[in-house]
Amino acid sequence: MPELTVDRKNPAPFPMVCMYCGAVAVTKREWQVVNRSPSAATGGGSDLGVVPVGDDPVSAAVGLLLLPVALWELVKGISAALGWITRPRAPARPEPRTPPRDPHTTLVAVTTCERHGRFTDRFVLAGAGMLVALVALWVWAVLVTRRVMGTDDTEFAVALILTALALTALLPLVLSFWYAFGGPVIVERVTEETVVLDRVRQRYFDATGTAPSGPDR
Repeated sequence: MPELTVDRKNPAPFPMVCMYCGAVAVTKREWQVVNRSPSAATGGGSDLGVVPVGDDPVSAAVGLLLLPVALWELVKGISAALGWITRPRAPARPEPRTPPRDPHTTLVAVTTCERHGRFTDRFVLAGAGMLVALVALWVWAVLVTRRVMGTDDTEFAVALILTALALTALLPLVLSFWYAFGGPVIVERVTEETVVLDRVRQRYFDATGTAPSGPDR
């Protein structure tokens, strides 16, 4: 969907236009988003795995020959640890005099008209209704199945169970796709200088005379 990029260095006032339908907005919800610097992904580390030891006579002989070496290494390790514990402590580093700077923030806002003021609630109600409907369907399917157990009249019960299974897998997917492609305006990306709002409708850009910055521009 179209995206709206908010620049921290060039803040522009958000026009009172609904971001969902382009009508005159009556509500503006503002908040500060902390800008984050990009960080390179770090890898590394090591995996510690258990190496199996053979139980054949050759392995036993090798282990017996290496026992004095292992004991000597253990003694050296204990001596080094004792020396590290008893070493004099280094003087504490002075604290930096300059206090850390507060991170940069960007003011973002979502403007809505009277009809879309509680736009997110429709998804909450749809999810709650879906959950209640699925629970009721499964209760009905279980009761019907228990009633016809031991009889030959099981076609309706089987169809009811299959329908409940299909709807249990399908309805959450439908709700997820609806929320992903028609959900409320969200903060999609945050960089060091900008904040990108996703799911801003095209009617908002048409009403404000601006161009979107997302893939639908």
